[in-house]
Amino acid sequence: MALHAKEFFDQLELPLPFGTVVGDVYYASPTDSPIRLRIEFARTIMDRQYDGLRLAVVHAERGTLDTAHLRFADHGTFTRRDAKLGPGAAHGVIRDWHKDGLPPWAGADLTGLRTAILDFVQVSCPTLIAPRSFAMPGPWADRWHDSLWATDTVVLTRLHEATQAVLDLAEGGTYDGMPITETLRNARYYVMDMVGLPLDQGMLAEAAAVTQLTGRRLGPDTADALERIASMPMDKQRALVQAASRRHAATATPLSTSLPSARPVPAPGQAPAARSH
Repeated sequence: MALHAKEFFDQLELPLPFGTVVGDVYYASPTDSPIRLRIEFARTIMDRQYDGLRLAVVHAERGTLDTAHLRFADHGTFTRRDAKLGPGAAHGVIRDWHKDGLPPWAGADLTGLRTAILDFVQVSCPTLIAPRSFAMPGPWADRWHDSLWATDTVVLTRLHEATQAVLDLAEGGTYDGMPITETLRNARYYVMDMVGLPLDQGMLAEAAAVTQLTGRRLGPDTADALERIASMPMDKQRALVQAASRRHAATATPLSTSLPSARPVPAPGQAPAARSH
């Protein structure tokens, strides 16, 4: 059974505007920051059994800065579920041994875990906690549907920026042993939070990143090209994405002027508008 990590972290509802799920791992990284937060399910000594979440704050150059192991049993995650199991059953753990059925974490109370994660982030990496407004589409994004976007220099510049964000995400994933193809699966959601583009524009940023990675236009052989990349050793994949990133950065953006100003951040206590997916 899959861990259904995307659904798990959606329910966890972490107020981190730069968060995304890649495979079974949650990542959050502020724009233009070498620091990122990684959250993954903590394995026990038994195969495919997990007893909590493992957190790590990682610096791109200095490596791991801080870690924490948050056990389900310590935060009441499965107290109600386990009370029904009775003695002799494994308490405070989840398993992905079965192919069908509910997610292994079904019935979890995530309140304690959420509080513990935010306490950890507040101490170890407070820059990760930022107003949700960063993930809200700005007025420039509305022009996507109101005009011919292919000639709109503001939109094209944002797409260029978003493609760079996708390549940066792919490179970051290689440091955690994630194949580039695995990282790309949720890149459009990462773009939504990092740059503020809607999903349709995020898909174009994904496509532009793939063309840089494969060195060819999208077509019937794209899947094979990506599969070959995913089969490479991780250091080879990292070198490939770094080369793609350099090529993309060398490509002139449509605007010679500065990008549109950042969207205003709500005053303390002012709730940002909800984002729709």
